[in-house]
Amino acid sequence: MTRAIFCLWLAAFSLAAFGRDCVPSDELWSKPRNAASILGEKAIRKCVLPLLDNADATLRMRHAPDEDAQWRAADLRWWLIALGLEPGRIALVEDPKATEPLVLELTETK
Repeated sequence: MTRAIFCLWLAAFSLAAFGRDCVPSDELWSKPRNAASILGEKAIRKCVLPLLDNADATLRMRHAPDEDAQWRAADLRWWLIALGLEPGRIALVEDPKATEPLVLELTETK
């Protein structure tokens, strides 16, 4: 019974991330990163966990055009690949109108 409730909760959580933006905190970039700090970031988990559950999902990483935002996006992409995500499911997209340095967007390909 408990397992069924957990599975339902996980499915609801996974679907909730689609169509929503996930913005990693600035604190993540203020110190050296490791696998635990990347996976410990709530905004990253919010978009990456549902990605693992849905083979049709992709992650768009929209970044501002400045060098720091480009660096953040590339750094996070490499961490996610190192942690086992397929490179083809992660896209870097420059957004000249960005209001945040980096925004993760989970989408489902159809």
